[in-house]
Amino acid sequence: MIYQVFQLEDPSMPGPPGLISAMRKVQPGIESQGAVCWGTFGHLLGLATNQIYLVTCGEKKLALDLPDHINLLKTWTLSPTIRPTSHTPADRPGVYVFRWFRITPGTEDEIVQLSGDAWPTFESSFDTCIQGLFVEQVPDPTTMLLITWYRDLSVWEASRHPPADARDNFIRRHKLTLNALPIATTLMGLAETGLVSHT
Repeated sequence: MIYQVFQLEDPSMPGPPGLISAMRKVQPGIESQGAVCWGTFGHLLGLATNQIYLVTCGEKKLALDLPDHINLLKTWTLSPTIRPTSHTPADRPGVYVFRWFRITPGTEDEIVQLSGDAWPTFESSFDTCIQGLFVEQVPDPTTMLLITWYRDLSVWEASRHPPADARDNFIRRHKLTLNALPIATTLMGLAETGLVSHT
């Protein structure tokens, strides 16, 4: 399975209305290529107000056909690791944090193991759920992505202090990464009236 994250921008507007309209038009083209829209995510912290992340999954890379007024800023092509175990689109209201890791090539397997070992304790301690851990789909990858769902921002803040055994794994994982960039978003779901933000 191939996951792609598209960072999209509407430079003509300060907010997401143009992007929302564009996603309604793009959706059939995604499905016609045998892929699904795993989720569309708008800004909370770290993403510009006129930008979104569009996340798709399918058996092959997409050719995304965007309206002229929408800019494609960046595309990441990723492979899932131990999560997600199913590829059902995201549907829970709340906060979705995209945590981008820059890593030293060759460390991705250890990062996956440390993460998986920490998650059961972490998830049982907070109202949170790991959505997926992904690795860049290139030889000698240097980018990984962790997507985590939190009930709200207060849970995200509280989770900065995990139980000791989870914390130890996260510290070991941190030592394998060159840097990390967390982006907090909210899910925007497809409805008859368009994409609407669950906030």
